[in-house]
Amino acid sequence: MMHVVEAGLRSTVQDRGRWEHLRLGVPPSGPADPAAFQAANALVDNGDDAAAIEVIGMPFVFRLDDARLVAVTGRDAWLSIRSRLPGWTSVFVRPGETVTVRRGERTRYAYVALSGGIATPPILGSRAAYLPAGIGRALTSGEELPLGLSTSGAHYAARTLEAPSYDGRIRVIDGPHTERFEPDVLARFYGSAFQVDETSDRQGTRLVGPPVAPRGGELLSCGVVAGAIQVPRGGAPIVLLADHQTTGGYPVIATVIEADLGKVAQANPGETLRFYRFERATA
Repeated sequence: MMHVVEAGLRSTVQDRGRWEHLRLGVPPSGPADPAAFQAANALVDNGDDAAAIEVIGMPFVFRLDDARLVAVTGRDAWLSIRSRLPGWTSVFVRPGETVTVRRGERTRYAYVALSGGIATPPILGSRAAYLPAGIGRALTSGEELPLGLSTSGAHYAARTLEAPSYDGRIRVIDGPHTERFEPDVLARFYGSAFQVDETSDRQGTRLVGPPVAPRGGELLSCGVVAGAIQVPRGGAPIVLLADHQTTGGYPVIATVIEADLGKVAQANPGETLRFYRFERATA
């Protein structure tokens, strides 16, 4: 079992997402920063379907009943046990040790993975929490979480992965509605800097900058994915994230490649993002 001593703010269990129910209007949820989430699980030898904990407010403090490998990832996050331990590195945690997860001011989302994964009961085929609909819930201090079977032992080789740069350079592929934007508007979109608005959350990152409004005319609602950059009539782009709606009626000027979704999600209000065309095959 994992004993949550301090739950932080809006910490949730997440896995890869709830993809089987999109046609029923259920958002996929999952991690806001997929690359950091995947790296945390890889560092503790978990499979692709393992669940971990996404932490927003710090600190997050826990104890374990048995020995586990633990890793924390994020833009600037680390562990403290007897001393400070770096993020993006696997750590062997003994039974009963108190583990504290901390982050720097730049980190919006941190991911805590344990060997064996979090084994809470799946809801609609997934352990991913989607708080707006009451699917799953935010963790609370004092609760206990079941864990999956762990094969980690006292003899292991620490593993480290290189953290991404989080540099604000966002690679995108065109469209699918580029024909709804004038050439000068497209040039402005790719040639300008946009600032992250303070109203951004897990549903989407709202951007402030030069307007990139689409042409007039109706657009039938269509399916959308995380990374889709919708542009309402006012011309202020919105980059959809993990808790995005399943359909949208605003033109999509471009789509962020999955490898760079975390750069968007981790960007704090006031930080700058720039978009660069990238080839689909390479993405």
